[in-house]
Amino acid sequence: MKTTLLLLFILVAISSCKEKWNEEDKRAFYTACTETASKDWAPTDSIAKVYCDCLFDKMAIKYPNEEDMLEHIDKLAKDTDLIKCRHEVMNK
Repeated sequence: MKTTLLLLFILVAISSCKEKWNEEDKRAFYTACTETASKDWAPTDSIAKVYCDCLFDKMAIKYPNEEDMLEHIDKLAKDTDLIKCRHEVMNK
């Protein structure tokens, strides 16, 4: 789980060098996130999307731009708010 989460955020970071989360960055995040969640644990695409919505919403509040996220990339896999997203989705 930690590795998957970290890989997702690295993919998003590499996809663009812009300072803000723009639509292209969001699309890249959602593509990587939903594909990984669907492959690794989510039983349906809709559950994967809800999970990715939760991740992005929480991440965007803490890291409103990619530069800030990159500075804290080592903390993402251990971020309890982000980890809670999977538990919240699976308990619905």
